[in-house]
Amino acid sequence: MKFRRSIIILLFCYTAIGCKNHYNDTIAWIDDLEGGLTIEQVKELQPEYIEIDWKNPVEIFDEKWYLVKEIKGNNDPLAMSHFLSFTQDGYAGRESKK
Repeated sequence: MKFRRSIIILLFCYTAIGCKNHYNDTIAWIDDLEGGLTIEQVKELQPEYIEIDWKNPVEIFDEKWYLVKEIKGNNDPLAMSHFLSFTQDGYAGRESKK
């Protein structure tokens, strides 16, 4: 019985530690980017836990929005979509949509 309880506790700890939700880390990273950075500079700074669709930007007027396709461990119940917005002058900020 003690062995079974120990296994359950170990599995719970492994799941809690191994499946970190990087959602808040992603929002903080995006919001902390300096305005005016080029796309290449942002790509170099991109953490490994974020996947961004750099090949298919959404063009809105004079802006290009790049979708954050995946955030490792994301458990966002609202299923928000986040975009990195760029103008000719470089990085312009985050756009989030439901």
